[in-house]
This record gives sequence, C-alpha cells and structure tokens, in this order.
Amino acid sequence: MQPTSQPFAADAVTQRPVPRRLPPARLYPELLRAAIWKFFAGTDASEELITALAAAFRKADDTFKPVLETMFLSEEFYAADIIHSQVKSPVQWLVGSVRLLERELPPPLVCFGLTRNLGQDLFAPPNVKGWDGGLSWITTNTLLARYNAAATLVQGDLSPMAGMTLGNQPKMNPAVERRLQNTRIGPVEVEKILTEKERANKDALLAALERRLLQSKLKPKQEKVLRDYLDTQGELNQAAILNAIRLVMSTPEYQLS
Repeated sequence: MQPTSQPFAADAVTQRPVPRRLPPARLYPELLRAAIWKFFAGTDASEELITALAAAFRKADDTFKPVLETMFLSEEFYAADIIHSQVKSPVQWLVGSVRLLERELPPPLVCFGLTRNLGQDLFAPPNVKGWDGGLSWITTNTLLARYNAAATLVQGDLSPMAGMTLGNQPKMNPAVERRLQNTRIGPVEVEKILTEKERANKDALLAALERRLLQSKLKPKQEKVLRDYLDTQGELNQAAILNAIRLVMSTPEYQLS
C-alpha cells in the first residue's frame, strides 16, 4: 500500500449520511402493532388505531414522536383491559416509585443494587434480545426484593443492599461494601405527598395512598390488612405513615402498570 500525502478525511467519513433502510410502507401497520403498541400496551390494538398510527408515522417522515403522541392520547391506550395489565420492569418500578414518592433517586450504587436485586442488571442483558419482561420479572426472590426495595425508598433502609457484590469484578467487592456502609439515604418526606388532614386521619390517609400509588381501590382483603395495621398504631405518626406506604407498595397491584 503506497503512502499518500493526502490527510485522512475523518470528517468526510463521519458526516456521510447513513442510508435509511426502513421497511416498506405496506409493513408499517404490522411494525407498529408488533414493536410499538405491543411494547407499551401489551395487547393487540384495533385496526382503526393501527391505521391512525401508521398514518402518523408516514406523515411525520417516518419519525416516532408523533406516533407515540397519537398512541398515548388515544382512549384505547387507557382502556380497562390495558391499565394495570403489565408487570413493571425493575427500572420502571424504581423510577416510577421515586416520582410517586417525590424523592430523589438514591445514589448510583444503591440504584444499581436495587435493579440487580429486582432482576435487571443494567447494561448486561442476558442475551442480545434483552430481557423477556412480563411475568418473568416476578419470581419468589424478585418479589421479596421488591418488598425490600420499597423499604429502602420509603424508610431509607439499606439492609437489602448488604452483601451486594460485583460478580464480574470481585476485586471491587471490598470497596463496594465500604461505600455502602458509608451511604445514607433519608426517608420519604411525608409532608410533601400528604396533606395535614391525610396525615392525621386514617380514612383520609388510606384514600390518599390509593390515589397516589395505585390509581385504584385496594382489594377488600388488602384494605382490611392495612386498616388493621393502622388500628394497632393508635395516633398516626411518621413511622406508621411510612410503613403504610411501604405496605401499599408491597401489594400485587403496585407491581403492575
């Protein structure tokens, strides 16, 4: 290979437009049904909605933002058979919980440990397809981990992180243990998410937690368990309220989106 005096044209390479290899337009409805709607809704959409989504896709020059807007604003997306029908992924559970509780995300190491305990080792999927999702997120171990993670986020309890290791980097484990020992996260600030009346009245507290955390009513058996717990506490205090929040987050309904 002969040397050349011409400089390497890196910009010419990196700025060269990449040819778009989109599926034929006739396949848009099937693409949207399988890859978009199914991912977010978990069911099959009506032909009318799929046609509308495909039209939005074509009209927007094959970009997805208008498709997602059309989907999220459709009445079908909020149908009774779709709401609360999918198991939250570990990341969805963690981020959604932080937003509902109006608290900051825990430190990165804690978030890493939480999602790993819940069954999702970030940036390390089991294969090129990724995680199976759905009911595969729920096992005996990961369900218990969700209960423990609720205690971490609500009450600041870091005991579920004890013994966390980096399987692929064992030399780092002592450093991880030391960092966790020195990590502190505070409990939820109940004054931010509950009014004074809701913090003082058990019926109002229960209704407020249902609205905020479940967007639906507790089942009678679960409601009785929570009421029985609150009745044993006498006057409501911060500890009792935090534990009530943790109990609601440990219900089967809270694991669904």
